[in-house]
Amino acid sequence: MPRVVIHGSGADRILSGPHDLLCSPAVSYLFRLGSPSAGGLPFELRRTYVSKFKRKSVAAAGAIGVLAATLVGVAANPATAATTDIKVGTVAINAAGVIPLAQDSGIFAKNGLNVTEVVLFPAPPPSLAGLAAGAVQFVYAPSIPIVNAYANAGMALKVVAPADGYKPTEVAKAKKNAALAAKLDDTGVCVNPNSGIKSWKDLVGKTVSVPARSAQGEVTIAQAVKNAKGDPKSINWVTVPFPQAIPGVVNGTTQAAFTVEPFTSACIAAGMTNLGSPGIQFFDLENAVGMWVTTAAYAAANPAVVLAFQKSISQVNKVASTKAGWDQVLQKSLQYTGVDLATARAANPSYFPYTILAADLKRPADKMLLLGYLTTPLNTSGLLMRQYRP
Repeated sequence: MPRVVIHGSGADRILSGPHDLLCSPAVSYLFRLGSPSAGGLPFELRRTYVSKFKRKSVAAAGAIGVLAATLVGVAANPATAATTDIKVGTVAINAAGVIPLAQDSGIFAKNGLNVTEVVLFPAPPPSLAGLAAGAVQFVYAPSIPIVNAYANAGMALKVVAPADGYKPTEVAKAKKNAALAAKLDDTGVCVNPNSGIKSWKDLVGKTVSVPARSAQGEVTIAQAVKNAKGDPKSINWVTVPFPQAIPGVVNGTTQAAFTVEPFTSACIAAGMTNLGSPGIQFFDLENAVGMWVTTAAYAAANPAVVLAFQKSISQVNKVASTKAGWDQVLQKSLQYTGVDLATARAANPSYFPYTILAADLKRPADKMLLLGYLTTPLNTSGLLMRQYRP
């Protein structure tokens, strides 16, 4: 397993980047989405998030918000002379295990890459801010925060490869079948069975936690509430990292919490209830939901590295789509999620698309416009890089 490394403060990594980039409106906007001023966490709870991963110490964070207290690096094997070193960012979900699997199995090395660090972020908006600041070269993010960063923060991004998603043929069936939706969707909304919350409309006026504002959790839940003829603008959104989200529901700090596996399964294990599958409420014809992204500048300057990354993701996704490969992904992901292997194995397996289609970005953007998360129609054609075809 890769060696776990703590950077004394997450702020140290971000502040090592170019000053003009760090102070740019794009990076500042993304930091705010996960900061206390956006309904975020007090510092002590953010510090507890890091200790969840059994780290020994974390230095005091600066004023950058959630990211400053939660950046964690995982050092991998040293590079050989023939490889290009890269750093990859992700969040604490089961599917994140594909990166250490690709590194440890030699997939990255075969394509001339060496992952020197896997940087763990609390949520996609801070991860995109870290990407912009140069902390990583590639990062995981769902389509919704990517669109948000591109449209509202003016960030020049390039989507390079699929991470996870849905089989479109199954989504239509799942919209009519709650049991199938729960099996297909790795996201959920954790509620206390004694709270009286039995439907999406019951979230009106409630306090609901999401890992970041205006990202996948908030937008998909807003769509579900709107579909149920409720007003999502009445919801009190607060930002809470995944490991603290379920305890918040249990102790009554929040009335509901957006989850992603393994935390969707952990909700049930804690005696709580999954209200439903918000991803199925929002997505329909989309194939890829989670994506690997880089900056437009890095893609233009390093086309061979980007192609090598695309090939590596294609190859590891093929492995992860098998039963044995998925179990390897789960075992690798435990260092990020902090759950036990039994809990990880209880989760629904992720679906790994072979490519990203134009509709995977265009349709979310169109729906975000209708929900009020975008102010004008967005042309997403500039976001998508040419996809690798094996």
